[in-house]
Amino acid sequence: MSVVIPISISMDFYTEAAIQRVFEVLADVPRSVGHFPNVQRLVDLGANTYRWEMEKMGTQRYHFQVQYAAQYKANEAEKCVRWSPVSEGNGTFSGCWELRTEGKRTHVHFSNEGQLELPLPRLTKKIVQPFVRNKFHELFGVYIENLQRTFTELSR
Repeated sequence: MSVVIPISISMDFYTEAAIQRVFEVLADVPRSVGHFPNVQRLVDLGANTYRWEMEKMGTQRYHFQVQYAAQYKANEAEKCVRWSPVSEGNGTFSGCWELRTEGKRTHVHFSNEGQLELPLPRLTKKIVQPFVRNKFHELFGVYIENLQRTFTELSR
């Protein structure tokens, strides 16, 4: 038995850092992922494909580890980084970073959609689904805050 949980996250923010500097951070997957909390390990699978292995989360009775792989494509001319799922692990995610200059600032758009399949009894879905969604939103919020600190340093 397993529980499938859809996850969709979209965020926008601005930074004073130059668009090229922001792009360089986001296009460097290991550097970007280094800002994400609770990553136990990022495994380079070659061909700009990486497997994320997250720290275990949950309760003493029900816990799980998120693992998924994605292939990344950076387009410097369009100032975007896109990723698509690779069949590996218990999650599939696709998304993008899209950048544009607005005045002297850089507008950063982040979008990530996918799903997790967790080896938990279906009866737990009503409890587990909000926990997992809230945890992912919390982790992505910290990720964005960490990136913003780096971008602030780059703008000095």
